[in-house]
Amino acid sequence: MLEIGIGEDTAPSVQAWATYFPNAHIYPVDIKTRKEVAERARPSGPTDRLVKHQAQFGCDYNRSMWDNPRIHLTLETDASDPKQLGAVPLPEQLDIILDDGSHKFFDQQRTLHTLWPRLRPGGFYIIEDMLVGALPWDSAHSKQVPSANTECGAECFFPQRLAEHPFLFDRFGHLKGAAKPKVALDPQTQTLLRANDWFWMVTGVHQGGGLDASMVIRKGGAPLGLVPSSGPSASSPAAAIAALPSGATSNACTAARPNAAAIADAQKALLGAQALQAKLQEQQAVLAARLQRAEAEAARPMEEPGAEIARSDWPALALLCVSLVANFVQWNRRQLRPGKQ
Repeated sequence: MLEIGIGEDTAPSVQAWATYFPNAHIYPVDIKTRKEVAERARPSGPTDRLVKHQAQFGCDYNRSMWDNPRIHLTLETDASDPKQLGAVPLPEQLDIILDDGSHKFFDQQRTLHTLWPRLRPGGFYIIEDMLVGALPWDSAHSKQVPSANTECGAECFFPQRLAEHPFLFDRFGHLKGAAKPKVALDPQTQTLLRANDWFWMVTGVHQGGGLDASMVIRKGGAPLGLVPSSGPSASSPAAAIAALPSGATSNACTAARPNAAAIADAQKALLGAQALQAKLQEQQAVLAARLQRAEAEAARPMEEPGAEIARSDWPALALLCVSLVANFVQWNRRQLRPGKQ
């Protein structure tokens, strides 16, 4: 694995990779000079102060990691310069390449094309910090990736929206007019992205605007570890498997392959989950109907007290009136009979 840019003096990402990939060889490359690193690492110097600060957040600096034979640090190298980068002692092929260097668009493109031939088929190329906030760089970057942002203060000269970055490549040519990126990708980069799978990850949002985002490109080919392209190297998953004790390889492969019983159990669990989901959806529909009726009742206008009782007396009053009229008609007929005085 190759990582461009170790970041802080304590290089937490290098320590993380060495721990997360216990059999991999890590190749960190940084522009810092040896003299600069040595001066900062003097007792009670900037590095020690940084270690003390990071310890408040539970971060431990493993000073001995630079003695780890699996970590191969190269300093005084500008990764945006193909000639300098080409002089770094690297294996013929790498499984993972991570560009955490200058974060500038033109540099990212140059580094991508310099290192792409070294990426193993099926490997991953990761470009970090595609969209960033205010950092100690000049605003000339706004000419590389123009931004239409306003009211974002010192961060305005960095692209704030995904669609503003040329690396969010419109491979099918759908974007036209104002929606089309103002800066086009290099034709070589366009060809690369058309031929391989890629996606973006957004991991954070800045208060003044701007996003923490990375781009991941997977090189075409079989998944890593299945078909080594030219024999196992020290940094490949195949080498990690070969390093296992005798007999462990077959056990590891067998354990990773689900048997028929495991598949049947998984299918049964899936059917149970689907049935439960259907039942919950049915209950939700009943509760939604009840809620709708309750809301309709609550929305009806308030009536005067006694209005409902008065309304219920109308049938009796109507019957009384009919009875009175019938009695009056009957009485009137009796009065009009012959012989009646």
